[in-house]
Amino acid sequence: MYQIVELIVNSALLWIFLETVLSVLVTVLYEFCVPWIVWGTLIVMVALKLARVSPPPVDTVQEVLGVNPFLLSKDNSVSENNGNGEQYCMRVVAHRGGGLDYPENSLLAFRNTRKKGCTAVELDLRLTKDNIPILFHDPTIERLTGQMGTISEMTWEELKEFDITYNHPLKSKFFEGERIALLHDVLQECLNNEQRIIIDIKETRMDVVQVVLDAYEKYPKLFQRAVISSFNPIIVYMIRKKEPHIVSSLAWRPYFFSRTSYAGLEAPGPVRFHNPFKHMAACILEVLYEWLLPRFVYYIVGVSAVLLHKDIVNPYVIVAKFL
Repeated sequence: MYQIVELIVNSALLWIFLETVLSVLVTVLYEFCVPWIVWGTLIVMVALKLARVSPPPVDTVQEVLGVNPFLLSKDNSVSENNGNGEQYCMRVVAHRGGGLDYPENSLLAFRNTRKKGCTAVELDLRLTKDNIPILFHDPTIERLTGQMGTISEMTWEELKEFDITYNHPLKSKFFEGERIALLHDVLQECLNNEQRIIIDIKETRMDVVQVVLDAYEKYPKLFQRAVISSFNPIIVYMIRKKEPHIVSSLAWRPYFFSRTSYAGLEAPGPVRFHNPFKHMAACILEVLYEWLLPRFVYYIVGVSAVLLHKDIVNPYVIVAKFL
């Protein structure tokens, strides 16, 4: 389905391009006037400029994300906390707090990342039914707890009692189990450790915008230590529209709108929508967004980075699509 939709959309774009070129030639050569595409382009440029949220200053972005490690010599040691005037370099990031050593997104995991040499961590933000910000990757609790339930339909009072070591390979190591972590507890822990924080927003409700803004107001140091990220550009845009000094990124992987998961060496994951019309609409959105992201979306949102799925990191994607 995706390949067919991609062929249709690309064919339509090619036809539009050819029709535009022909119209411009006719207007210039036979009518001797300014083509409509010139005025349209100016209107679009002005609209983009007005809608854009400018990225934070380069110095702030570099303080959060660090210098490019490939620009450093192999024997160059970089300070972890900028204490001696050297710039920070993000070498190792604890994904979900390092979910193989400890339960993912748990306070215990983040407390131990420093000992593992991780100067940066990544965490997943969701909201409970009563809008309490917690750390949880999946929309449901089944994988981590063995129980049934949807995060957005459960209150914090219901969720805080669940043990998230249910499926962990080192479960026997955690005698008392481990509970779901609150966002603010983990932020305080990581800021105390002078770690950089990638806040991956998994929540789709717009309530999360104010939650993030409140966190930055409570912990001003996040402006120099954190980067927000999401697959949803609207959420990142809304946050930066209200607070442009926040460093941000957009996450991207193939089939995000039409499939629930992706693995590079396997077939695309299960479809998000079983309704064929909704699935087709998702495929069309996918093709359009993949074209818009490196051309317009990044500019309007003012992101400082793009986070790519590990299975698609290759020179073509990085250079051809995002540079």
